[in-house]
Amino acid sequence: MQKELNYLLKINLIIIVLLLSFFNLTLLNKHETKVLGETIDNSYWEELVAKNPTYRDGWIELGRMDMVRQIDPNFSLEP
Repeated sequence: MQKELNYLLKINLIIIVLLLSFFNLTLLNKHETKVLGETIDNSYWEELVAKNPTYRDGWIELGRMDMVRQIDPNFSLEP
């Protein structure tokens, strides 16, 4: 009787471990990896230059070199 109970306990433990492993693997596949800085959110810079239209670094971050040259004609990207 004791051997049968131990055998049943081991089989149940193995089944539980396999089910938990399967559940964990299915959840692992659903998570998508996100990289910091992968997407560019320009809303901060757009709001900043709307409040301060002569803020040169904000226009540089937005990639608007025409506005940078209008604000500072002597600006150069080279040091």
